[in-house]
Amino acid sequence: MISITSLNYAYSKKKKILTDISCTLRPGHIYGLLGLNGEGKTTLIKLIAAMLLPNSGQICYATLQSSKRSADYFNEVFFLPDSSKLPDLPIEKFGSLYGLFYSRYNHEEYTDYLKAFNIPIENGLSALSLGQQRKVHIAFALACNCSVLLMDEPTNGLDIPSKTIFRKLISKSMNEQKLYVISSHQIRDIDQLLDALLILHQRKLIVNSSLQELAQSYKISTELQPQEEVIYTEHVFEGQKHLVKSTSNEENPVDIEFLFNAFTHANQPIAL
Repeated sequence: MISITSLNYAYSKKKKILTDISCTLRPGHIYGLLGLNGEGKTTLIKLIAAMLLPNSGQICYATLQSSKRSADYFNEVFFLPDSSKLPDLPIEKFGSLYGLFYSRYNHEEYTDYLKAFNIPIENGLSALSLGQQRKVHIAFALACNCSVLLMDEPTNGLDIPSKTIFRKLISKSMNEQKLYVISSHQIRDIDQLLDALLILHQRKLIVNSSLQELAQSYKISTELQPQEEVIYTEHVFEGQKHLVKSTSNEENPVDIEFLFNAFTHANQPIAL
């Protein structure tokens, strides 16, 4: 479990990025971290990964504080950046060498993930394209079996078939002891994986909710004049598309992209 309490971060006095962020991220969930450009998604992930330190506030995995940057913390939290620049090593040696830093690293899983991505394991990393190196990095990240996996734009550089393989591997590797956070602008690449949303807007965390809760609270209407309370309206080819308050506890279909637009463009803050 990741606990974030009263987190504040700024690159300078004039450039505040995150303000008073508090939330709890629980194992057994895949969180989608969404936000407009410059809202601090990568910054938040780097803070959780202990690559950056908060100006104030605290981030903990269980009883381990990110600010201590202990070996135990890094054994539990893995960060996959938005681009993969890997050392010039044989592919198999890369896994066996760097896997020594993670107590639950599984080399057999690493090679299985590489095979799923059709990566020739006998090659060296320098012989691979940037997209292929990305696949190697993803395979290694999953094989480390850390409790928390933070992924920043993980589908960058992947072709269409590889994005499908990525989703299958994420689903296969996920269990009730792990917690995944995926930051992406390509929501269609990951929306099938997610069961919870985090949305950053204007330096605040404005949404921290499961998709089930959102599906029970809101629904999409294409009626000209919906009877329910209209939260947000978007003009589409067919006419108008409304986000309305659901008046029942039934689960409605969820369109994550439309929900994101509603929460970040509504005239007034939306109460969850």
